[in-house]
Amino acid sequence: MSSHDLQQVKKQLIDAGLEVYRTKPNELEIAERVRLHIMDSGVRVRDDLTVVFTARSQRSDFPSVDAEHLFDKVRNVVGRDALGRGYAEEASQTVDVTDPMDDAKILDVWHEVVYAKSADAVDAVVEEVRWALGIDRYVGPERP
Repeated sequence: MSSHDLQQVKKQLIDAGLEVYRTKPNELEIAERVRLHIMDSGVRVRDDLTVVFTARSQRSDFPSVDAEHLFDKVRNVVGRDALGRGYAEEASQTVDVTDPMDDAKILDVWHEVVYAKSADAVDAVVEEVRWALGIDRYVGPERP
């Protein structure tokens, strides 16, 4: 699929009521609104009709838990549903969240797991993007 075709996918996503945060040559970044503010959602559509999303946990929520267990939290909560829907784990990474005024100061550490699923048609892409936007991709402490 060419970048031109990706523009057709973008049009269908917009026609379906979804917002695109950013367009790259081979990828669309899907937007998510928090109140009136628009934000990057961590959901992407690649030009090969692959829907990708990132789920995470963060050290500040679990200060005494090691990194591998934080990845496991994501896999056990989000990954279970994603795998059941046909997604595959594509990558995992640790991301330092730094102070915007001082890159040397680490504010938090995110433990991200990336899931991906190929679709065979644009309608399926729209359905998968809606599903990915509808799940909680952030694994935090359990609330009573």
